[in-house]
This record gives sequence, C-alpha cells and structure tokens, in this order.
Amino acid sequence: MVKEINLLSLKIIDQNYSSSQIVDLILKNRKIKNVNEFLKPGLPQIKLNLKPALNLINKAIKNNEKIIIYGDYDVDGITATAILWQAIHKIYPNVTPFIPHREIDGYGIKATSFFRFQEEKNIKFDLLITVDNGIVADKELKKIKDKQDIKIIVTDHHIVPDSTSRDKACLVPTDCIIHNTKICGSAISYFLAKEIDNKADLGLAALGTVADCLPLVGVNRSIVIYGLQQLNKNPSPGIKKLIQISGIKNALSTYDLGFILGPRINAVGRLSDPTDALRLLCSQNENQATKYAQVLNNFNQDRQLIQKESFNRVENLISDKLKSDKLVFVSGDYNPGIIGLISGRLTEKYYLPSIVISVDGDIAKGSCRSIPKLNIISALREYSDLFIDLGGHSGAAGFSIKTSNISKLKKTIIKSVNLKLNKIHLTPHLDVDAQMQLNAINIKNIKSLESLAPFGIGNPQPLFFLKNITINSIRAIGQNNDHLKIKINNIDAIAFKKGDLVNKIKSGDTIDIVTSLSLNEWNNTTTPQLIVKEIITV
Repeated sequence: MVKEINLLSLKIIDQNYSSSQIVDLILKNRKIKNVNEFLKPGLPQIKLNLKPALNLINKAIKNNEKIIIYGDYDVDGITATAILWQAIHKIYPNVTPFIPHREIDGYGIKATSFFRFQEEKNIKFDLLITVDNGIVADKELKKIKDKQDIKIIVTDHHIVPDSTSRDKACLVPTDCIIHNTKICGSAISYFLAKEIDNKADLGLAALGTVADCLPLVGVNRSIVIYGLQQLNKNPSPGIKKLIQISGIKNALSTYDLGFILGPRINAVGRLSDPTDALRLLCSQNENQATKYAQVLNNFNQDRQLIQKESFNRVENLISDKLKSDKLVFVSGDYNPGIIGLISGRLTEKYYLPSIVISVDGDIAKGSCRSIPKLNIISALREYSDLFIDLGGHSGAAGFSIKTSNISKLKKTIIKSVNLKLNKIHLTPHLDVDAQMQLNAINIKNIKSLESLAPFGIGNPQPLFFLKNITINSIRAIGQNNDHLKIKINNIDAIAFKKGDLVNKIKSGDTIDIVTSLSLNEWNNTTTPQLIVKEIITV
C-alpha cells in the first residue's frame, strides 16, 4: 500500500547545505529543545523509590530467605528477569527465576502458576519479586498472600486500566511497588539491580527497551546509547554467541536489537519454553551459550515458517471482506504464539486494526494491533463482559475469551469499529524530513546524520524525498527475489520487500523515492547507499 508523504520541512536540501545545517533541520523536525543533552546524553538516571524494595531484598538475604523473580515470556520480561537474577545471585544463591509458559501460564502473574512452580522446585518462597508485570494483578497477588506468608515486591511499567495513578500508592496485596510508565520492565529491573551490583547488565536493559518499542528519547535514549556500548565492547557469552549465530558482522545497532536478536529471544517463548532464552542470557560459558543460541535460532526459523504459512491462510480468508469493514477479524486453529505477529502484519499491510484469535477447545486467545486513529484497548473494553482476561494499550492488546463468545465479539466489535472509523480517511503516511537533491548525498553528510542515532520510536531515522530520479539499472535480489537493487547516478539503492516492482519499472524510467541514507563498506571502501522506503512511479 503506497503511503502519503508528509513533508516536515519545505526546504530542499542541496549541495550548498552544510552537514550541521542538515542536522539542525532534523533536530527541529523532532522538536528537540535541549540539543546538547540529546547529542551527548549522560549516564541513565531516573527518579525511582528503590529503598523499600532494597530493604526487603537485603532483609531476605540477611535471614537466608528464599527469593523468586517472576518474569514474563517476551524480550522485556526475560531481560528484566536476567538482569535482576544475575545481580542478586552474584551475592546470594537462594534466588530462583521463573518465566511463565505462554500456553500453560498465560500472561501476567497467576497464583496457580506460582504455587505449581513452588511445588515443582520444592521451595517455599519468602519473597516474591515481579518484573515487567504485576501492577494490575491485585486478585492473583491476594490469592498468594491469603495462602502463604510471603513478602511481595511489584516492579512494572504497564499502564493501569483506570485513571488512578499507582505510582505513589501501594496495591493492597503487596509490600512494595516500583512503577514507572516512561521506561520498560528491564530498565526498572536494571535501576534496582544496579543498587545491588554496580555492574548490572545495562546492555540487556537496552535490548528490552528497543524490543518493547519505548520512545528513544530522554532516559530511554541514554539507556540504549550506553547499553549498546556495553553490548559491543563486552557482550555476555550468551549475547556474543547469539550475535554470531545471527550473522551480525558490524557493531550492534537498534535495528539488530529490534529485528535480529529480539525475535530470536521471543521465538522460543512463542513456540516452546521461554526459560531457554533466560538460560542463554545467563550463560557463563561458551558451551552452554552455544547450545542455547542454537536452540533460539532453530525456533526462530520454525517461527518464520509457521508465521508465513498462517499469514497466507489468513489472507485467503479475508481478501473478499476488506471492501466494507474497517476491522480485520479472523479466528481459527492458529498457533497462539504467532497470532500477534499475524495481526501486526495485517495492520501494516491493510492499514486497518486487526484481531486474530487462536481457537483451541473451550478457551481461545486473541491478539490485536491497531492504527493511530483507533484506541484498540478502549474499543475492546466496551465489551469487557465478553472476555476472561483483557489487557494492552492503544496500539496493541491481548485477551482470552470463551470460544462460544467469539461470534458475538466479532459482530459487536466490527459494528463498533465501523462506526468509529466510518468518516475517517484511512490512508497511511510517511513523515519525511525534507526533499533532497542527489548532489547532497555524500559520506560527510551521512556521518553527520549518524550522530543522531540510535534511531527508533520517538526518534525515527531521517527520511528524504528524492524527486524525478532516473534509474540507471534495476534488478531483483534476495533468496526469493523479494528485494530490489537500483543504481541511481552511481549510487546503490536497496528497496526491501519491493521485488514485485521489478516488472513494473525499468532502466531509464523516472521515479520519486522516499529513502534513508546509509554507508556501505565493502573491500575497505566506503560509499553512500540509499535504503528506499517508498517508490512512486512518475
């Protein structure tokens, strides 16, 4: 789907623009006020009331009590668990990590899962610490407290469903809360762990921050900058082996964290036991690291195959239904671990909110993704009586539901979303920084733009509009000819996932493109390279 172009600046960058002028234009587009702090941020800092939690942890250590860290099965939850477990375990052995199983335990802390794990380990825990979950688990935490004398620390970053802030208040069933919505679960875990071990793993906090799609500004930008430095200079055995098996050759970037390492850590939890990902991150020798890096890589390959097959099945079901409805709704026997990925691809491709439900027996699981025009969690909460569990935010949500209620949900939610979006122009757009002429593309300017990295949500990679560009040569590349390689005035341009255009445009044609700028290093030679985001035929 071709996207509309929204130029953030009306200036046209040409060869007369200096590198500093281009950087200034980007900073103005990003509405960055404190330029020095943005370009050279200090070490990560944030105000958190850590003292009560530290007192409970220190007391547990002093009294030789048993500690459990209850995490989550996504990247943020696994990295958060690894960070805190490693910091405590370094000085105290009686600490046990637990990563819930997606299908067996479900999302968030469950009293039944806690007691099952406690029985399996034959340990009666004295201190429970949640990471990346727990802020809305009042009922489950109370069940644990009612049955067992235990102290509970909740560390979480998720938003509570009502307007009442819990940042300063304490949930009734807990002894202490560390809650902040500006950073991710692994970042909260890092700040707590750093008070226990000054060498707590900031690299894993950076990985969790990028994978959990936090805006890369302020403290999150600092976490990622310094975390990437740690990952590149001194990666743990597990991360080092995962980098090698993933085929990453250059210094790690946010792209590598979000699209190469993150999916591999997520994959095992989508299809099997996510504890293997935790074992990788906590590996202290090469043999163990090699074993679990291979496990994660294999599961990621399986995930890709299952996702592709499932997406093709879904597309065959919905192709005729997109003409009128403003919501894509599908249900079937899909693997519950990949329904969120399918929903994300549907929303990206059709620019419509989507709901994908995995049906297996009496209880089904659903995952949703949305567009900026629709707050999906608010839309779902209008029918909260239909769900067993429901959680999420404006752009994504997940739920469990009785299979018998799916048809009712489909009818009501489609009708509701159609009404909400009926008069709204639903066309995706690209925010483009400025128009640029080919003569402004050089190594010096590209290196200056790299000073604005790391790029991600809140600080997107700069995009430029190049108008009336003549194609010198064009060919499809990649294992399945999915991508395009275009030559433009001796500058190589790569257009990922646009291989289908190879028969629609040819050498000598004139096109407009939206592109980011990068450097290509080959045979000790550095040259400018374009990474094309959009092609518009003239």
